[in-house]
Amino acid sequence: MTSDTVFKSCSLPSNKLEASEKATVQAGRQLEITEVAIADAHHVRVMLKAPVQDRRIWFIYGGHIQIDGCKIATVTTKPKTLEEKIIAYCEKKGYKIDKEPGYKNIIYIEGMNPDGTLNNNALNVWNDLRIVIEFKDGKPKMIGCWEATTNPGKYYTFKPMNPKGAAIIAFGQYKAWQVGIHTPGGGHEALVQTGGSVTVHRDANRSGTRDAGDTIDSGMFGINQHWGGDNPKSDVGRWSAGCQVGRTRQGHREFMSIVKSDPRYQAKRSFTFTSTIIDGKDLLAQFPAS
Repeated sequence: MTSDTVFKSCSLPSNKLEASEKATVQAGRQLEITEVAIADAHHVRVMLKAPVQDRRIWFIYGGHIQIDGCKIATVTTKPKTLEEKIIAYCEKKGYKIDKEPGYKNIIYIEGMNPDGTLNNNALNVWNDLRIVIEFKDGKPKMIGCWEATTNPGKYYTFKPMNPKGAAIIAFGQYKAWQVGIHTPGGGHEALVQTGGSVTVHRDANRSGTRDAGDTIDSGMFGINQHWGGDNPKSDVGRWSAGCQVGRTRQGHREFMSIVKSDPRYQAKRSFTFTSTIIDGKDLLAQFPAS
């Protein structure tokens, strides 16, 4: 190390990470690297022979490290499966990915079918995906995939609950959800937005899409992850006013069972889950079908 630096679990700013996700390393320390790649314009991604703070893979600011006798790869193995593409996309964006055993990564992909192909992302249709990815033997595995919507349905698009317009969550990653009860519709267990803020587009022109002129709003809006009451695939109806909603009750129960098995939730019932919302078109534009 040529300067005092912070090793990070991802390329997000260190002040956005928890203590377990970063490690301070002093200048002059030498570490043996087994793999190294350029992560982005500022960071390199390294795999260490011996772990630092129980982690082998770290993101390091490139200006703080001198690498001897190890070729830096600018291109890693081309992702083939959908889950590999999702993880490669998230790493390219600098999103946090949890690779520890049992940790769950919650992903929503807008405008994508269960077979990984794109659709026209029409208003009021269950045409998005809710996915859970877990790393097993160092590789991402999709352990759950369900039909969902990341957008409000037609009803609340034209009759928004907020005078500024219906909320359409902005693409990105948010640490905001805890296990609780989604109270509308009689109430059921869900991931509720009690752990942090999210950013939304306000659909004032009722287009059902994110437009350049939309007002951008950040805060606590009750953007929950709940079920959609088994509505037909062609009708979101009143089941979403801006929440991330799984179409079926049974699918949602499976989703909740999986995310609640995360060791972090098992250790602390108030654990705050992170979810990532991705534009399917952008994903496949950067990592097209083989």
